[in-house]
Amino acid sequence: MDTTGVSFVSRKLIVTFVTAILVAMIMSLFNVDLTIYEQGNHFVGWTFVFFLYAGAIILVYGNIISIGVELLQRKYFARHKWLYVVILGLLGALFGIFYEERLLAVFGFFSAVFFAFLDLWLIRSSFKTKQLFFLILSPMLTLLCLWLYLQLMSPPLPPFTQEDAVTFATSGEGTMISEFPKEVGTWTGTIGDYEVKRETSVSSIDDEEYIVTFTEEWKRGEILGSSLTSYIVDRNSMTINKSEGNSPPYYVKKP
Repeated sequence: MDTTGVSFVSRKLIVTFVTAILVAMIMSLFNVDLTIYEQGNHFVGWTFVFFLYAGAIILVYGNIISIGVELLQRKYFARHKWLYVVILGLLGALFGIFYEERLLAVFGFFSAVFFAFLDLWLIRSSFKTKQLFFLILSPMLTLLCLWLYLQLMSPPLPPFTQEDAVTFATSGEGTMISEFPKEVGTWTGTIGDYEVKRETSVSSIDDEEYIVTFTEEWKRGEILGSSLTSYIVDRNSMTINKSEGNSPPYYVKKP
């Protein structure tokens, strides 16, 4: 086997990348809930998480054992390349066997076998540019195709209504907004010596985009005050739109 300079390092890195991302995609498919919305986005997210773990394990443990077995093969069984595959497969299953996790052992075994076959193929291919380009690009194309398929097969998102916008805007805890009505309407009451009126309102500005407004008025004898804060709310975000007036005198920030 070739263990020279840059070609050796490049081969190991390419095999590590391709194996790690394919393993991550397969594991992600087992974790995607087929009843949720935007399954493709969830799939890509899980793939990224598993890629970090699988990539680290393969980069360190996988390459250590592959280099060790490769050196042993050069010395003792150079003609029996199948032994390289078998030994890597068995050592790849050790994690699962050690933790008594059958599924992990199976994943480890087949990941190591794939790693070994790909490693041997790259040695025979002599690092032809077109082959390497396709090899590196193919997992990314597979990821893109799976993302698109899962997105198209996902249940359609329900409409994002004014009621949803108000619920989103008032979902926080421990803020002044959390004291306002959780739906469109008005609350009146007394806080200390002040008569207080709080109102939550909403208006549409675009398709599934709304302005949610929180208005507060207070009165104590001749003392009057008011404040207004509004937010632009859509399905995924909430940004400040307008803020005017004074902070209520009875509102005390918690340390």
